[in-house]
Amino acid sequence: MKNYTKFIAIGLLATSLTSCSFFQGSKKLVKEDAYLYIRTEANFEEVMDSLSTKMTDLDVFRNYAESKDLPEKLKPGKYKLNESDTNKELVNRLILGSQEEVKLRIKNEPTIFHLASSVSKKIEADSAEIVQAIVDWGMKKDPNMTAETVKIYFVPNTYHYFWNTSGEKFVEKMTAEFDKVWNKERQQKAAAMNFTPLQVYTLASIVQMEASKVDEQPKVAQAYLNRLAKDMRLEADPTSIYAYKLQNGFDNKIQRVYHGHLAIPSDYNTYKVKGLPPAPICLPNTTAVDAVLNPEEHPYVYFCADPDRPGYHSFTNSYAEHERNAAKYRKWLNDRGIK
Repeated sequence: MKNYTKFIAIGLLATSLTSCSFFQGSKKLVKEDAYLYIRTEANFEEVMDSLSTKMTDLDVFRNYAESKDLPEKLKPGKYKLNESDTNKELVNRLILGSQEEVKLRIKNEPTIFHLASSVSKKIEADSAEIVQAIVDWGMKKDPNMTAETVKIYFVPNTYHYFWNTSGEKFVEKMTAEFDKVWNKERQQKAAAMNFTPLQVYTLASIVQMEASKVDEQPKVAQAYLNRLAKDMRLEADPTSIYAYKLQNGFDNKIQRVYHGHLAIPSDYNTYKVKGLPPAPICLPNTTAVDAVLNPEEHPYVYFCADPDRPGYHSFTNSYAEHERNAAKYRKWLNDRGIK
């Protein structure tokens, strides 16, 4: 009889515990829709601290989470907290690592430092880790690669990453994307022009900064190619601006180019040196790369912003006409007080 009573007691205790766990698991404690960020190597207490302002009863959640061994099964990442979540749903999500992806937009950044700063706002890795990962990868690929030339491997676009991405994983994915862009067809076109990938991306970066209208980029690219063919200086304003900012800081906002900018002594200033700069002046879009590889055939070497068609340029082979176009544009700037 005693053994039977003991068996019944154990059964009732087990049933009670199961019932309690079921009850706690069905509770909805999330205050409102939000996100939970669990950093790599975070411990359970750190996660509880992060949840303290997001849950209506942290103790109930803690008890249930511990009963499911969450402290030992935590996975880092960015997790969506839904007001409708039960404890069971949320704990399962954290155990399975069912995290949210983040949209990461790579823009026409001028340097890898700007790139790293922008990217670090979207993933766990900080800017220093990202820069170091880029440099380490570049040195392994080519000991002669620099922080400037490595820029060709980062193609502007919108990508999807997990928040807990490391600097190394970020670089791995970006360079894999470059391999997709720099495909056999583009390689063949570059070879036919006697251009290396670096030269293509460098000229594309100038086209990117010069031509805001995608449909005009092939025409601008051809104008620069015509200058190169004639052994003329490119005299591209964006290169003088880049050279100026390299020496004076990228926080400088330049609305118009003056003689002081054009006079900056630098290998990047194509008013001072012939040929292409040593590296891209920004991360160019694929449209600009294709503009270089598929330029619009024409004989023009001069072009100037056209105030009658914002975003577009006037092209000519007459230097006198080019000067008139430039004077017209300067007047347009002056009339609007753009300095």
